[in-house]
Amino acid sequence: MSIPPSTAALPKSVDARKLVQREQHLVGILPQESLERLCAAVESIDGNVRADLEFGRDLQRHQVVSGKLNCSVQLQCQRCLQPVAEEVRAEFRWGIVWSEEQGNALPRDLDPVIQDGDELNLYQVLEDEILLNLPMVAYHEEECIARDRFHCGEETDEAGEQRENPFKVLEQLKGSSNKS
Repeated sequence: MSIPPSTAALPKSVDARKLVQREQHLVGILPQESLERLCAAVESIDGNVRADLEFGRDLQRHQVVSGKLNCSVQLQCQRCLQPVAEEVRAEFRWGIVWSEEQGNALPRDLDPVIQDGDELNLYQVLEDEILLNLPMVAYHEEECIARDRFHCGEETDEAGEQRENPFKVLEQLKGSSNKS
């Protein structure tokens, strides 16, 4: 049994133990308004965050969630400070545990996710996964405004005329002091 894909919102919290027993497959979206930390980390979220999750057990009988998610976000270009579109895609394998000790005992291919009590906050762990997969630095590949303005380290003004480098005088002074 699975929730139909499309625009069905995933449940905010789930009992992972029950979903593992039923080998549940969930496909849906995360509402943007529920992703406060992601909204604070990016300029904007374009469209829906889509997630596909499969609950089950692995060969060692660990309770696992295999999944993938994707979304489009706007980040600030570190060259020109204008928005730049980034596609965030993540594939993950979680091991559902109820304590840190259980998490330490999981194999390395499983990332531990601790379910506190009876419910797992699905939105929170999926938001964590998105935040972990954001690029550390975002910038435009080709058509960046900063590249046009500061081509090869020489600044140009609005009319496109090359301005004199303010450090040129220092360079000349340094050059004349080396000759002495």
